[in-house]
Amino acid sequence: FSVIGNQLVLNAPADFEARSSYSLRLRSTDQGGLFTEKVLTIAVTNLNDAPTDLALSASSVNENVAANTVIGSFSSIDQDAGNTFTYSLVSGTGATDNGSFNILGNQLRINASPNFEVKNSFSIRVRSTDQSGAFVEKVLPITINNVNETPTNISLSASSVAENVAAGTLVGNLSSTDPDSSRTPQ
Repeated sequence: FSVIGNQLVLNAPADFEARSSYSLRLRSTDQGGLFTEKVLTIAVTNLNDAPTDLALSASSVNENVAANTVIGSFSSIDQDAGNTFTYSLVSGTGATDNGSFNILGNQLRINASPNFEVKNSFSIRVRSTDQSGAFVEKVLPITINNVNETPTNISLSASSVAENVAAGTLVGNLSSTDPDSSRTPQ
């Protein structure tokens, strides 16, 4: 605090979470040099602080999980102890894939089974709002993990063989259909 003329002025912002009150000893001196002193207590009023950050407990999920699979749980950082939070997907920078997800309580869920070979990452924008309406927003990446998928078909280039051909004669070439096109089925 500073005294400027007859005014008491803060030198730095007051923060209830750091200090809830201040005790000051002030002196008032008249033109003849006589003075009085008094101790004053200044209380800091606690106001709601906005959350400062939010986090998601997991930021990846395996491909092919069922629709509405939980990706992770949200949590918030806030100076005010005991605050409660609601989470929502909001528009803005980074909200490219919000439509692929939904939030139930504090859990992020994927709307449809993801396919790594089609899309391997998503970007969402989430808002954490405390019970007084103060909020923070954050862009979060969601990664889809590639898993080894079962081949879906076996093909043979020929459908017949002539009778009486010698042992070891090539009948046809085999091929497999596999969603993981970069993998060679065994």
